[in-house]
Amino acid sequence: FDIETTGFSQVDDRIIEVGAVKVENGNITERYSSFVNPGMHIPGNITELTSITDEMVKGAPKEREALKQFFDFVGDRMLIAHNAAFDIGFVRVASERCGFEFTNAYLDTVGLSKYVNSDLKNHKLDTIVESYKIGDFHHHRAEDDAEVLARVFIMMLERLKSEGITDFEGVMEAMGEDVDPMKLRAHHMV
Repeated sequence: FDIETTGFSQVDDRIIEVGAVKVENGNITERYSSFVNPGMHIPGNITELTSITDEMVKGAPKEREALKQFFDFVGDRMLIAHNAAFDIGFVRVASERCGFEFTNAYLDTVGLSKYVNSDLKNHKLDTIVESYKIGDFHHHRAEDDAEVLARVFIMMLERLKSEGITDFEGVMEAMGEDVDPMKLRAHHMV
């Protein structure tokens, strides 16, 4: 899944688009996409990045209704996102605001890509898509990002299967063995 927002603050900014696809047995089986009326102006730099305007979200569901629709679509499935901390953080904060319980497990494909595609210079979605020769997509639009990410995820799973890894426990174990703690991203502590 993927979201687009009015900015980077999970507290002050709001979701403006949600896109998700279901993957079953290596195939995309269903799609979900919705604009979300953020109840605030979409800044010009966000419109420039996403092509989403105030006019496009004007009649869209508000945050509570859009989240309910999204949760109805995903159910209790594991969520997969690229740079998941951003997307999950927004969904978690919005859920708290709306009084929803958010308990879905999630996987960040950035970390998975660092293991599976260790030869790449970076693990941005564009870089991974280019390395897999998937083709063009409308980056920074939630449904397109979700669909291309699903295709990337399916290809990464195929690579893992070729190494004999067939479940998430196996993925976590293999990734854990391959981690150099000195190369992990540091987090500031106050």
